[in-house]
Amino acid sequence: MWSRTTRKRQFRWQRGMWPSTPMARATMPSGSSPARKPAQRTGLCRLRSARSPRREPPALALAAFVLLLGAALPAAAAEPRAVVAITGRAAAPVAPRLPEGAAPIEVRVALSRGASEEVSSVRVRRLLEIELPDGAALAAEPVGPLGDRVASVWVDRPTAARLEIQVRLDGRAVVRRQIAVSGLTSDVAARLVAIAASEMILAEMRRARAPRRPPSPRRPTQDEIELASRDLDTLSVSAGPYGAIVSGGPRVLGGAGLALGLRRLRLTESLFARLLAAPSGGEPLRWIEAGFSGDYRFWLAASWRLSIGANASVASIRLPAAASVDGIAGERDTWSARAGLGLGVETRLGGPVWLGLTLDPGIVLRPAPYEGARGKAGAVEGAWLGVGLSLSTERRSAPPR
Repeated sequence: MWSRTTRKRQFRWQRGMWPSTPMARATMPSGSSPARKPAQRTGLCRLRSARSPRREPPALALAAFVLLLGAALPAAAAEPRAVVAITGRAAAPVAPRLPEGAAPIEVRVALSRGASEEVSSVRVRRLLEIELPDGAALAAEPVGPLGDRVASVWVDRPTAARLEIQVRLDGRAVVRRQIAVSGLTSDVAARLVAIAASEMILAEMRRARAPRRPPSPRRPTQDEIELASRDLDTLSVSAGPYGAIVSGGPRVLGGAGLALGLRRLRLTESLFARLLAAPSGGEPLRWIEAGFSGDYRFWLAASWRLSIGANASVASIRLPAAASVDGIAGERDTWSARAGLGLGVETRLGGPVWLGLTLDPGIVLRPAPYEGARGKAGAVEGAWLGVGLSLSTERRSAPPR
């Protein structure tokens, strides 16, 4: 058995070292002595508790996640802008792409004797081969067979201080550019020539492949307008003096006429009216007729045309000095009719105004017998030959443009 003093010391030691462990509240068996293992185990437990991570509240973790996400989004958005900006600064003009299956343009380079003294031909060819755009290839020789996809480059030295570059592509117009080489070394001058030639070839390639503007429509000439107007619907009005010779009765008649016509497809249908009378000194006679005519026109030139057709008319005849007409005593009025052909020639005076000369051979269809005051019998009959001079104007229904 332990003494009372020993038991008190043991109790104090348990309260001081194991205040929070179950072993501190356990009862030591009698006859046993305290060991150090419980103390070591207690120390390890405290060390493990100290090293274990401390859990943060959920609200703080969520706030930290939101802050990290907000900082990452502007950076991610700035990266494409930076890439675009870098790409935009580094972008250079490129040659237009060739269509599928199109052969590259063959570039043939030649230098004059004066230019060869300033720059090396081999150096220029090597540098130009590097500078050539896509779709163009340097030819092995400065000359070769003719072709459609050939670019010729000629380097000349017009003056001692300048070199001239001439480029011609696919038979187009020659383009020229001069560069100053005074004070430059041969290598620098060759590099400038190669760069300038490549830029000129690239510009010509773009110009050749650019869509061409459609040409403006050509305006018709006056002859073409006149030719097209011949088949248009045209309204014409003509007037002029007219005279006729009749085989029977009063031999000569004279007067004036008026005609209104419509031409369609060069065929003119006209309505006409004439007032004719016998001249003084003979037997008085008044002839008033109205008729219809049709004629077809042939153009000899833009200002000359012929017409051929037929006509027919009905006339009112008055014989004021006759004793009888148609066997009726005291009658002075009668009627008649005639038919014939129409031949004419016209010339243009200016614009729509034409001057025409017509010839009307025909026959009087209905004779008009009469008896004069002295008892002399006569008749208006027989052949008819009329001659007319007319001034006409035309108006087209839809003038060509």
